[in-house]
Amino acid sequence: MKAVFPILLYFWTTGLFAQEDTTFVDMRHNNLDEVLIIDTWESKDALKSKVEFQPLEVQLKQIQGVSLVSRGSFAQELVFRGQRDGRIQVRVNGMRIYNACTDRMDPSTSYVVSNNLQSAELSSSCESACAANGLAGNFNLKTKEACLSKTDSFKFGLAQQYLSNTHGLNSSFYLENSSEKFAWRLNGTWFKNKNYRDGKGREILYSQNQKQNWSLNTIYRLGPKRFISLDLIYDLATDVGYPSLPMDVSIARGLIGGISYRSYHALGPFKDYELKLYHNDIYHEMDDSQRENVFMHMDMPGWSRTSGLSFNAFNWEFSRHKIEWAAEYFSNYRRAEMTMFPDNGLEPPMFMLTWPDARLHGLGTGVSGHFNFGLHQLMLNIRFDYESSSITDKIGRDQWIGMGFNMTDARTYHLPQVSLNYSRFLNDQHQLKLALSYGKRAPTSSELYGFYLFNAHDGYDYLGNANLKAEGLISSEMGYVYSHQKMNLTSTVFIQQFSDYIFGLNTNFDAMTFGANGVRAYENVGAATFCGFELGASYQIHNAWKAQSTVEYIRGFRPQSDLPLIPPLQIDFSLNYSYGHWNFAPQLRYAAEQNHFNSDYGDRYTPSYFLIDLAANYRFKINKANTLVSLAINNLADSYYRDHLSWAGIPSMGRNISLGIKYGL
Repeated sequence: MKAVFPILLYFWTTGLFAQEDTTFVDMRHNNLDEVLIIDTWESKDALKSKVEFQPLEVQLKQIQGVSLVSRGSFAQELVFRGQRDGRIQVRVNGMRIYNACTDRMDPSTSYVVSNNLQSAELSSSCESACAANGLAGNFNLKTKEACLSKTDSFKFGLAQQYLSNTHGLNSSFYLENSSEKFAWRLNGTWFKNKNYRDGKGREILYSQNQKQNWSLNTIYRLGPKRFISLDLIYDLATDVGYPSLPMDVSIARGLIGGISYRSYHALGPFKDYELKLYHNDIYHEMDDSQRENVFMHMDMPGWSRTSGLSFNAFNWEFSRHKIEWAAEYFSNYRRAEMTMFPDNGLEPPMFMLTWPDARLHGLGTGVSGHFNFGLHQLMLNIRFDYESSSITDKIGRDQWIGMGFNMTDARTYHLPQVSLNYSRFLNDQHQLKLALSYGKRAPTSSELYGFYLFNAHDGYDYLGNANLKAEGLISSEMGYVYSHQKMNLTSTVFIQQFSDYIFGLNTNFDAMTFGANGVRAYENVGAATFCGFELGASYQIHNAWKAQSTVEYIRGFRPQSDLPLIPPLQIDFSLNYSYGHWNFAPQLRYAAEQNHFNSDYGDRYTPSYFLIDLAANYRFKINKANTLVSLAINNLADSYYRDHLSWAGIPSMGRNISLGIKYGL
């Protein structure tokens, strides 16, 4: 019964909206804090407007279907329709990035900051184009770019924000310089937060963090239709606490760079094309030196280096149809170590490779066709990838030979993907969508070669399995869109059926980690099913008033039991009111209780919660510069709650008041 009022509120408001005429507005995102931003975000799947200083992952959560696995208040792991790393792919400016932490404390999103994000492009497995091969979905985070200009030669911006809950101070700036032939943009961000407090006023220890991020983008005109651009990102996080884990992070460093050549001269039948060469170097160091009552001190550094070359050809047009082609090669190296130091001083340190110099090489190519038949539209995507994975370190090979595996040959995988997306316009206001896809993915480095990786959520050490088969997925979606002047309604129902699903099962091995419940090894366990729906509505009530609402629900299960870390029903409802230079936005957030959980894998019952957020800002000019002062209050009632995807059941943040100011040309 607790869910009845929010659900009725949603359908009452959407029913009310449907009584009036409206224009189509693509409502993929719903966010209270849109009043706090100056920048314009443009892309069909872009984050239209977000809080400048909130962690990027928190902003991405506003996209329908996206949730976050939280091990603390920093670097949450992105989840799309119940799928995480390995089953979804996250790129930055089209570049692959593989994390360097065996506990996934450093997802790809952690190396991009919100004030430097231009767009977040999301596609499900049924919508994906040939440039990416995420089995269950793809993200591409595009950072802001310099622009060639005859007139706007110099721009700058400054921003400052204070957060009451963490006593956090967040600062950022950008500088841009442009000419007709050369332009550059420099972006810098720095923030520092102390431990946060939950809704009962209790301090959540080891939740502090501090970070700096620098980004440089340049573009040079080689000719009227030829350009070369450079992207560089340097990210350094230090003293990052993770309250749900037994270890923190002393340093997480990312150096990411890519150089692109873009030509608008024809290449065969294609009107334009892009060639990109990139490399990234990630270092991550887990540390328990600041923890109390540590049984045995451990150092756990990790490295990940990825290089890649991608080619994309666009706009082969014939009649009303269009074809794109993509090809790429990439190589990834990963190594993680664990050194244990006995407290008695008599025994020597114990050394182990938890990622034993894993090498991954991949080669892929694909084609996407967009076919337009008037009221009927069809998108066909076909891609094929070949991946080869092996261990190059002798100690690492010997570890697995001792476990009974033959490590002489590399593990190779042939990975086809195909999707068909059909759209039918019933008239100017109604559109139906049907989609079907099939694909395979190779196991991750942890699933293949992870050696006693401790999972703090379920309390087990995990072993890889070098004999794993590729995982398969059949996905289907059905959607409906209604748009009429001020009104937009969207709905999607989906089902994902996995085969050879990779999952951890209990073994008879003895645990390595002190206090662990046992050891689990990854196996191909057969079938797994994910299904759910997403609803969205927006309505321009008046020139000054706009209402938005979303509803999301997902189930994930195997024949034997529910799957862990699946979010419950969630509903958001927000209003936005503008008056002169002022803007106001209240928001209601609701999550139902989660009764479908798997306690054997660390899950627990999660009560429902209902939150109220408020925000306001005021815009004005100082010497032709745009200036914005903002105030936001999240969790206004200081409610005590926790999200179901929070590891170890850590409570979420209580009331947080943020005050910010932005100034820039």
